[in-house]
Amino acid sequence: MKLLKYLLASIALIAGTAQANTISTTVRIDDAPINQTVAYVNFDVTDSGLFNISANSNFFDGTDPFIYLFRRPASVGTFIESDDDSGFLNNAFIDRNLAIGNYVLAVSTYTFSLSEAISGYNGSVNFLTDGNVDVTISSRNGTANFVNPSAVPVPAAAWLFGSALLGFAGFRRKSV
Repeated sequence: MKLLKYLLASIALIAGTAQANTISTTVRIDDAPINQTVAYVNFDVTDSGLFNISANSNFFDGTDPFIYLFRRPASVGTFIESDDDSGFLNNAFIDRNLAIGNYVLAVSTYTFSLSEAISGYNGSVNFLTDGNVDVTISSRNGTANFVNPSAVPVPAAAWLFGSALLGFAGFRRKSV
């Protein structure tokens, strides 16, 4: 009886330590009507470890996920890694050790450049390539949590605001 208790306790301990930390969300890549050609998934790593980050879509809807991983905020200097088709059926997959910190995953469809990931606009998204993308972040030995996403990244907001100011300056009426 004592041996059976030790065996059950050992199995429970092993099963408890083998569980993975997994978080997931679904983002929409769409050129119209919402005009969200790049979606951002913000997450924090609270325990470092090896993380599996995947972006999967329905094979039949035409969406071919492409992802860029950054330390937050997204910029050329904080770029870590990107992937387009290393996952199953043209899905994106990154397998990487991540330290404790703040990260952002830029998600869009093929073709997708680093500058588009930073600016927040991918001109190649159209009605044939838009759709939902399921993002999953998992780790056996690390912990990650989603944080509230920003709707528009700061660099894109700055460009938008600056171009609006220039537009208003261009429409200014001349006094006669």
